[in-house]
Amino acid sequence: MIRDPYHWEILESIDLEGYLAKYPPSFSFKIDHFYYIIEYLSMGMERDDVDKNEGYVNLNAQKLQSKNHNYKQYLDHLLKHNFILTDGHYVLGEKSRGYLISGYHSSDSTAIKHIPIKDYVSKKKRRQEIEEYKAFLKRTERTHKHLTKWFNKNLLIDFKHAKKLLIELYPPYTRPIGGKKKGEASRYTKILIATHALDKLHRQQFYYTVDKSVGRFHSNLTNLKKELRNHITYDNQLLVNIDIKNSQPLLSQILLRKSFYNRKSSLNIHQYSHIFHSITSITPSRFSLMLEECLESINNTGFESYINMVNSGDFYRQLSHKMYPDKEFNKKTIKVMILTTFFSDNRYYSHPDAYGKRDFKTHFPEIYEVFSLIKRKEKSLLARILQSLESDIIVNNASKRIARERPDLPIFTIHDSIATTLGNEDYVATIITEEVKNLTDLDVQLGYEYWAL
Repeated sequence: MIRDPYHWEILESIDLEGYLAKYPPSFSFKIDHFYYIIEYLSMGMERDDVDKNEGYVNLNAQKLQSKNHNYKQYLDHLLKHNFILTDGHYVLGEKSRGYLISGYHSSDSTAIKHIPIKDYVSKKKRRQEIEEYKAFLKRTERTHKHLTKWFNKNLLIDFKHAKKLLIELYPPYTRPIGGKKKGEASRYTKILIATHALDKLHRQQFYYTVDKSVGRFHSNLTNLKKELRNHITYDNQLLVNIDIKNSQPLLSQILLRKSFYNRKSSLNIHQYSHIFHSITSITPSRFSLMLEECLESINNTGFESYINMVNSGDFYRQLSHKMYPDKEFNKKTIKVMILTTFFSDNRYYSHPDAYGKRDFKTHFPEIYEVFSLIKRKEKSLLARILQSLESDIIVNNASKRIARERPDLPIFTIHDSIATTLGNEDYVATIITEEVKNLTDLDVQLGYEYWAL
């Protein structure tokens, strides 16, 4: 339940009143309109992939105008004095300009303050937002009650120790001038995002939604930084997360099967036709024909090495040894290389940072050809297919079966994994293993992550 609904939720270190006293606007203003923009950016950062856009939030001008038709004046004032920054990147019909809170008043604060809304119209609109939000939650509860019912007063986080850990996770930069790496969000932005996510869970301001495109179940837990989950308990019981090892590389081998493009197969691309309608003009039938022709024309004996590695449960290490036998294994580096290969635009190849992608093509030319063809019309298609397969396994099959067989067993899904109470991890692992086999005919390797131990 949302506490203090008619308040703005603002990071404690943000001193808007001090800023406005130092730089008084030349126009007649309402401070609540400034607070709305700051809260909007904070929440937008939390929802999105923090490093995907260097922390910048692409503003919805229509939404901002519905709250304040003079919002541009407020934005310009905050920009003028570097309270917020913009990437200045605008693409007609594709991308609006991105904005972020600059850290003008940055500190290591990990607290959220609740500032009462004074403006009558702003308060009225907040009331409307809350009612719409409650209705939104109820829709998710109707379709995914087996997951949403566990978001209740028994789901707790050790707030004191989690806040301390949060700062430890983002130490001050020791790199040369500029601090952050190219392409990543700033330390301040990361702390801001993690603080909001932590605060919501602590106050039991639960939220959950299902991605209509790929069926992923998003919640307080999926948006919480992984390390902070170690401080979560349910009904004073410790939790264990059971995940599919190298899930997306494992599932990617399904895309190398000719049967996956045959409508008569028990598992086939036509079952995910909704993905195509929203992002590309190509039809599943035409897509299937292209992939069948590709698989017929290439020498698929080159698939064997790749398939053996993804089935091993130690994919990243084996891949590293094959591609870089003289280098020390660095899992993070290899994972980034795979993510780039799988999900970046095909045109992102000649860029100096795409060396790993080029190396992958050298070692696995047939695999690369198939994946490139899948992404030819729309770069996100490969990711969406794999995420949909994950969702079918975890959200639609495994978690629903657990709910039927063990309705009193707490479960929480995090994309390719299910968390449950200590002592029940082997049962959940068995269900995941069997459901992966039932849907995909793959033998899966699982990992156990014991929280708070």
